[in-house]
Amino acid sequence: MASFSRDLILEIAQNLDAKSLFKLCETSRENNMLLKTYQRSLSQLRLAEFPVPPPGDVLSSELYLRRPIKHGSFQMLLELENRRSRVKEILTASPHFNIGSPPGLGELTNPQQERLCAFLYRAFAQCDYIADIAANVPCGTPEAQWYGHQFMKWWGGRELEQGFREKDPYTNYPARPAQKEYIRNLSKQDCIMIYYLINMMGSCFVKSREDWILSDPVFDERITVFEECVLRHGSWYAWAHFMGGSEWVSMTIDIASVGMTELHRFEYGNEDAMCSLLSVLVERFNELHESPDNRTKTVQQAAKRLITADIDDSDDRDQDEENQE
Repeated sequence: MASFSRDLILEIAQNLDAKSLFKLCETSRENNMLLKTYQRSLSQLRLAEFPVPPPGDVLSSELYLRRPIKHGSFQMLLELENRRSRVKEILTASPHFNIGSPPGLGELTNPQQERLCAFLYRAFAQCDYIADIAANVPCGTPEAQWYGHQFMKWWGGRELEQGFREKDPYTNYPARPAQKEYIRNLSKQDCIMIYYLINMMGSCFVKSREDWILSDPVFDERITVFEECVLRHGSWYAWAHFMGGSEWVSMTIDIASVGMTELHRFEYGNEDAMCSLLSVLVERFNELHESPDNRTKTVQQAAKRLITADIDDSDDRDQDEENQE
């Protein structure tokens, strides 16, 4: 049987997706050892394909399970590729979202739709980055068993002990300061598109739950919590709600109950309650836009300028154009 040189195998590996890399590892013991030896460098080369490289380890996107995946591994590449596929599915196949006429942007041409998709994909990637911060906090992440479905029952109720909530990977309070700091340092363009994405997801949530509007006395709060969950958990949560099956949707409802508990604790003035990440995003948006009276309209107008104008992506160019206006 003909054998290939190590250099040729590595060159082939550089052009393979994660699933194909795993298959190549299975072709022989020698190939498996070779690829595992160069796993980190091969993974680093591929990171350039993604708009927002992860901060370190990443969280898995499984049903009722989020576990840390080691940075620089083929498994990390597979997770990032799965996220990209899921975002594409949300933007192109969700019955609740029309990329040709997104909320507040009017009818878009094909080039404008492509540009909007690119911006929204980056915004989703940044929400995923915010989620992954929870896998890299200085005090370490919870053990994988804390991520299982059987523990969801511990997360309901306003009087849940703080100790348990710190072990909850869906909130992970020790990560909150780092997540807030990331949001506070967003560029103007990134802040606009993340905020637009969150508003857009809120609109899609309303469409997906139209039968709840009249009968649910806390529906407005549910919208807020859903938007917070997308910002905090990224594409995993959004895909689960809009594109996943019944089990995935059930998971999002359970996680939303955690968010609702946090909201209530904050509203009731509990000393250990932390402000939401969404409130930090709003503060950053207000800071960059001089506290607009109608934030939704302002963010939609700003997003439309970004996707319809031929502008440079830097903040400096964006600021120059505003000054000319």
